[in-house]
Amino acid sequence: MARDIGINTYGYIWSTPAAVCVRRLGRLGYRQIEFLLQPPHLSFDDFGPAARRELRAILQDAGAYKTAINLPSLDHNLASPFARVRAASVKMFEDTIDLAADIGAGTVVVVPGRMSPLFPPSVADRTGWVGDGIGKLLPHAEDRGVGLAIENVPFAAFPDAAALERFVRGYTSPAIGVCYDAANAHFIGEDPAAGIRQLADLLRIVHLSDTGQDKWRHDPIGTGTVPFAEVAKALDAVGFEGATTLEIIGQDPDAAILSSHRALEPLGFVPCTAGVVP
Repeated sequence: MARDIGINTYGYIWSTPAAVCVRRLGRLGYRQIEFLLQPPHLSFDDFGPAARRELRAILQDAGAYKTAINLPSLDHNLASPFARVRAASVKMFEDTIDLAADIGAGTVVVVPGRMSPLFPPSVADRTGWVGDGIGKLLPHAEDRGVGLAIENVPFAAFPDAAALERFVRGYTSPAIGVCYDAANAHFIGEDPAAGIRQLADLLRIVHLSDTGQDKWRHDPIGTGTVPFAEVAKALDAVGFEGATTLEIIGQDPDAAILSSHRALEPLGFVPCTAGVVP
């Protein structure tokens, strides 16, 4: 059975409002949407009840499923040594959870804090700081019917599969799992197929984009060195049923998404239907 493809809206954050983006991606044949929560594309500060109801209705009309929201990591830090920064970050994620629930998105992607690559805090400190924040967020997420997917990011508190697994397995709630980014793993020298197998029962979302190992990128598939054939085999081997999501950054996001989708077709992903006359 072919594996479906979802789209992260990263490439549209400066050009296309979220509601318009859903319709645009729908015309290209996509129903799985992961919003990047970035103004002017999407915000929670000036996005009231009426706008939320409208976006929810647009998603329903589009037949969207496995919808998620991803709060980018530049404006929050659950691993900050400053308690006031961690408190503000928790509030941002609480607001993100509320937005997700209001529009019918089932998952919030969580980058577990940022660290200095020059002199990072100890594993014990970063685990304690992030753990305190997640401990506050989980009850709210459970109450709102939203899951949390902790992501591997090179500069974050838990950058590899082993660290991510240790942290997430410290919780028994079914509302917490993992968003595993294949490009992020490859960039730091981790085998993304091995990471998928290691995290199999925790996986909620898998991000796909391309990168080399000299510069960290989220480029169209086929332009870097991520071993996608092995990634696809691993997804099949573990029977992954979550969202497999293209997180591509490009000046022409439509073209970048479509070329990436077509590059994945030979690996067992659904055929790209954009531009095909029925």
